[in-house]
Amino acid sequence: MNNVTVQLQQLGFSEYEVKAYIALLQEHPLNGYALAKLSGVPRANVYGVLQKLEERGAVVAINTDVGIVYSPIAPKALIHRLSNHIGEVLTAAQRELEALATPVKQTYVQNLHGTDQLLENARDLIHVANERLLIALWQPEAGALAEALAEAEARGVAIHMLCCQACAQECGSCQGSIFRYRVTPDQEAHGLIVIRDNDEMLVGTMDTQATAIRTRQPGLIRMTAWYVRHSITLAAILTDLGGTLDAALRSETRQLLTVIGQGDSWLESIRRLVEGGLTAHPD
Repeated sequence: MNNVTVQLQQLGFSEYEVKAYIALLQEHPLNGYALAKLSGVPRANVYGVLQKLEERGAVVAINTDVGIVYSPIAPKALIHRLSNHIGEVLTAAQRELEALATPVKQTYVQNLHGTDQLLENARDLIHVANERLLIALWQPEAGALAEALAEAEARGVAIHMLCCQACAQECGSCQGSIFRYRVTPDQEAHGLIVIRDNDEMLVGTMDTQATAIRTRQPGLIRMTAWYVRHSITLAAILTDLGGTLDAALRSETRQLLTVIGQGDSWLESIRRLVEGGLTAHPD
């Protein structure tokens, strides 16, 4: 009872309206007196509550020989009516707001905390993408975003996706042109990058705690997009080199790779990653 009370109140119902509707679901038809007694709604308020429920389309008034009694509409029908009404209100509000709005020019950086907030903002970017999405992710996030990505692809958004986990078997969640390349051997710490229309992006990490930034800062977006494209390109080249990688490197290059590895050979890391390979599945 508590859950449905909260849920209907979130849809705009008052506490008394919820009590009256639920009472009518359990026993109907009832007149105002009987409904007040069963539901706990004060008698002084019950007819105002019933009028409001009629306006919402949640109950119907029936004339009988002994007066007016009330019956509820079925829950499925009520939810359908509410859904249509809310959809119409949201569409109208969006249209009015867009007519008032000027183009967004700020280059903000927004900090996000927690998995739910991170994924909600990622879905926001996917939903508002008009032309293209550049994405890098791991399997858990691919599954969580699968529905939003499928909707984006269905409306014609070009999706280029780097699967950083390089799953041995396709999970079915990735969409668009998919490039599979294991970016790191560490499968515990992973991240998510979503860039939409080269205009806005989210970059997050899921380690002991999920954190992310969402921004329109052009320089950050260009650098991050370059990183994702560079990762795909580097993986493809290294995979093609395969066993000839060592022979292709000069001694100076080997030394450089050791230095930038900060004590660990970056070349050895690359070799391990190449073992995961890269595969591309453009649609």
